[in-house]
Amino acid sequence: MKVCHTGEPVATGGRRQRAVLAALLFHANSVASVDYLAASVWERPQAASKSNIRTYVSQLRRTFRDCGEPDSRLVTGSGGYLLTVRPSELDLQVFRDLAGQGELALQHRDFAAAATHLGHALDLWSGQPLAGEPLAPGLRAKVVGVMELRLTAVEQHARARIELGQPQSVIGDLRALLAENPLREELWAQLMLALYRCDRQAEALDAFTRARQHLVEELGIEPGPRLRLLQREILSGGAGADRMPTGPVGSDAAGAWRQLPMDITEFTGRHTELSTLRALIADDDRGVPSTVVISAIEGMAGVGKTRLAVHFAHEMISAGRCDEIQLWTDLRGFDPEHPPADPASVLENFLRLLGVPGHQIPPGLESRAALYRDRLIGKRALILLDNAAREEQVRPLLPGAAGSVVLITSRRRLTALDGAHVLPLDVLPGGQAIALLARISDDGRIAAEPEAAATVVELCGRLPIAVSLAARRLRSRPLWTVRQLADRLARDEHTLDSLSPHTHGLQTIFDLSYRAVPAQQRRLFRLLGLHIGADFTAESAAALSGTRPEHAERLLEALLDEHLLRQVVAGRYCFHDLIRPYARDRVQAEETTVEREQAVQRLLAWYLHTAESARGVLDPHRVRIIDLHPLPADCVVSAFRDHDDGLAWFEAERVNLVAAVRAAARWGLPAVAWQLPWVLLSFFYRRSHWHDWIATYRIALEATRSLGKLREEGVIWRGLGVAHSDIREFDIAIDCHRRAQTILEETGDRHGQAWNLNNLGVAFVDLDRLPAAADCFGRALPMFRETGDRQGVGICLNNLGDTHRRLGAPAVAIGHLQEALAVQRDIDDQAGMQFTLTSLGDVHRDVGQYEIALRHYRDALSTSERIADRRAVARTLANLAQTYDLTGDADRAVEHRRRALAIFTELGDTQADDIRVLLRGRD
Repeated sequence: MKVCHTGEPVATGGRRQRAVLAALLFHANSVASVDYLAASVWERPQAASKSNIRTYVSQLRRTFRDCGEPDSRLVTGSGGYLLTVRPSELDLQVFRDLAGQGELALQHRDFAAAATHLGHALDLWSGQPLAGEPLAPGLRAKVVGVMELRLTAVEQHARARIELGQPQSVIGDLRALLAENPLREELWAQLMLALYRCDRQAEALDAFTRARQHLVEELGIEPGPRLRLLQREILSGGAGADRMPTGPVGSDAAGAWRQLPMDITEFTGRHTELSTLRALIADDDRGVPSTVVISAIEGMAGVGKTRLAVHFAHEMISAGRCDEIQLWTDLRGFDPEHPPADPASVLENFLRLLGVPGHQIPPGLESRAALYRDRLIGKRALILLDNAAREEQVRPLLPGAAGSVVLITSRRRLTALDGAHVLPLDVLPGGQAIALLARISDDGRIAAEPEAAATVVELCGRLPIAVSLAARRLRSRPLWTVRQLADRLARDEHTLDSLSPHTHGLQTIFDLSYRAVPAQQRRLFRLLGLHIGADFTAESAAALSGTRPEHAERLLEALLDEHLLRQVVAGRYCFHDLIRPYARDRVQAEETTVEREQAVQRLLAWYLHTAESARGVLDPHRVRIIDLHPLPADCVVSAFRDHDDGLAWFEAERVNLVAAVRAAARWGLPAVAWQLPWVLLSFFYRRSHWHDWIATYRIALEATRSLGKLREEGVIWRGLGVAHSDIREFDIAIDCHRRAQTILEETGDRHGQAWNLNNLGVAFVDLDRLPAAADCFGRALPMFRETGDRQGVGICLNNLGDTHRRLGAPAVAIGHLQEALAVQRDIDDQAGMQFTLTSLGDVHRDVGQYEIALRHYRDALSTSERIADRRAVARTLANLAQTYDLTGDADRAVEHRRRALAIFTELGDTQADDIRVLLRGRD
C-alpha cells in the first residue's frame, strides 16, 4: 500500500494503523463498521478494540490534516467510519471502473474496446495488494476478492485479444498466471484456445492434460464441461473449436437460481426462428431489455419447441444476457396422467430457488406472485416455462419489471397472453431435417444416399424427435444402408391411437427403436409407462419391475443410450412426453391386467417402506403407531446413512411421493393412500411443505373412511390440525383437533388422544390462550404415562413447563422441566433434551438467575451440536447472547450472535434478520 500527496510519499503510521487505512480504502465512500475494522487489524477480538480503533482513526485524521485535507475526509458515521475518496484518487477504484467498462464492452462483443479498457486496468497492477503486510481475517478476505477480480480481468482480456486475432500476445501471460493458479479452469481454457488459434494443436492438448493432472491430483475432480468440450473439439479436427465462444458458458455457473436444462451439441437449423428471437431481445445501451420480453413458442408435440428455447437461452447467456438468474419448470400442460402444474406450486419452488425459506412463502397464489416479482426487480432474469397449458397458468409466473426475458413453450396458441410474441414452430424443412439426420449419424452415409435420406425424413414426418431417433438407429447399425433404414420404416408403419394423425411417422420410429433392444430392456421400458410422478430412479424402477436396483440401473442406462429415455439430473430418468404414451400402449398390449396391477402395487409399497426408512433417520424418535402395508418379497428398500441423506431423498422424490398417494387411491390401495401421508408428516413438517401435507392428508381421510378405520381417521385429523396450525389457520386447526379428539375418545385410543391434546395445546400457546394450553397438556400427560410413551411424556412436560413460565409461575415451570429432563436423559432422547434444556435456560433467565441459565444453554448447545441440529444450535447461541447482554458481557454476546448469524444465514432462517439488527446496534 502506497499513499502519496502531491506526488510525495506519506507516512501512514505503524502496522495496525496501516491496516485500518487499508480497510477504510476497501470500503471507500461507505461506512466501515467498527467490527469490520477490528477484524482487519486483529486475528481475534480484543477487549479494547473499539478504543484502539478510535485511536488509529484519530492518528489518520492528523496525518490527513498535515497534508492539508479537511476533517470531512474521514468522519464518524452510523456504527463506523467513512473515508471519502474522489474519482481517480484510488487505483483500486480506477481498476474496478476500467474492468467494468471492459466487461460491458465484451458483453456487446466490442472486443477492441474491451481489450483497451481491460489492458489499462491490468497496467495498474504492480503486485499483490498489501504484499509484505501481516493480514488479519478482514483484510485477507478483501485481498482474495481483489485478486479474484484481477484473474477475471486477465481472462476477459485474453478473450478479447483472441477474438481480435491476437492469440500469440496472451500466451506468455496466461502461462505465468497458471504457474500461480493451476486450478483456474478458465485460464486453462483461454490458453488452450489461444494455442489452438496459433495452429499449435499439440500444445493446446498438452495444456488440457496438465490442467486435468492438477485437478485430479490436488482436488480429486475431473475438468469441467467447458474444458472437456474444448478438448473434444480440438481432437475432432478443430472445426468446432474455431467457432467456440471464448467466454465461459453461463449455464456452467453453480447456483440454485441457474436451472436451465443442458443444451445439446446436435442442435441443427431453425435459423429463421433464432433470428426472430434475437430481434425480440434487442436491448438498449446498458445491455438490459427495456421491457419484459415474452416469447411464446408454439407447435405440435415433438416439433422441437423445448430444444429451440433451451438452445436460445444458452446462446443469450453465452452473450452475457440474462446471466444473473435462470429459472426453468415443466408446466405439464399435456400430461395425460397428471393435471397441469399448479402455478402456486411452481411459484413455491421458484421462491425456494431464489433463497426464500419455506416458512416465509405465503400460502396464496397472488401473495406468492407478488413476492416472486419483488425478488426479480433489478435482476437480469431468464424464465423458461415449458409445456404451458393455458394463459392463466403462465400469468402469475411472469416478472413485473424490465430486464427479464420469458420463453414459453406450448402446444396451444396462447392468444390471450398480453404482450407475448408468438413464434409458431412447424416441422423442419426438408434440408434441415436431412442435415439433422446427417449430423447425428455422422459417417457420410446420408451424403452418399440423398434420395433415401429424403425418404427417411419424410417417413419421420420431418419431426425432430423422430428424425433424431432414426439417425441414432442408423448410427448403431454401421452395416445398414440408408435405403435399408427407409425400407424398414415403410414396412413397419403403425399408429399411436393416443396421438394426432400429424405424428404418423413417430409410431414407426418408436416401434423400430423398441424392437431393436433386448427383451429385458423392452419389459422395463413398457413397465415404466406405469410409473407415477415426473421421473424415476434405478431403485424405483427395480421395485416396479421386481428386479435388483443394480440390474435396473444397467437397463436404464442402456435405454438412455437408445434415446428412449432422457436424463436431466444424474441418477434420475424420465420419458419425453411423446414416448411415455407409447410405453403405456406397449404395457397395455403386452402385460396382463394382473401383471400391471402387481407392478404398480410393488412400486407403491416400495415408496411407502422407503419413505418410512428415510423417516427413521430424519425423525428417529417419532413412534410408529401403524402396521405398514406389506412389502413384496422382491422389493429392496433403500437404506439411508443419516439425517441429511434421508432429507435429500425426500426432497428429490417429493413430487413422486405426492403422486404415489394419489395413485394408491386410484389403484385401489387405500392402506397405502393413508399410511404414506402419515409417514410423510415428518418431512412435510421439517421443510414446511404445507400444500402437499394438506392435499395428501385429505386423500388419506377418504382412504380411512373407505376402509372403515375410525381410529386411523382420527390420526389423520390430528395431522391435518398440525398442518393448519403451522400456517396459522388456527380456527381450522382447532376444528381438526376436536374432530380427532372425538374419534380417538370413541375408539379408546389413549395414546392418540395424548398426542392430539399436546398438539392442540401448542395451537393454544400460539394464540396466547395459556390456561387452555395448560389444560390440554395437563390432560395429555397422564395419557402419555399410561400408554408408556416416555418420549411423549418428556415433550409434554417441556410444553407444560414452558406454558407455566409464560403464565408467570417459574417454580412450577422448573419442576415440570426438571422432570422432563430426567425422563429424556433416561431414554436418551437427545432431540427432546435440547429443547427442555433451552426451556430451563429461559425460565432461569426470566428470574435473573443468569449463571444457571447460561449453564443450561451451554448444555443445550452441546446436545444440539452432538445430534447435528444446526437450527437448534443457532437458536441456543442467540439465547446465550441475550443472556450475556444481561450480565454485561457485551463481547461474548457479539461473538455468540455472529456464530448464530452465520448458521441462520446458511439455513435461510428469518431469525438472521433479527440477529443482524442486534449486531448493527453494537457496531
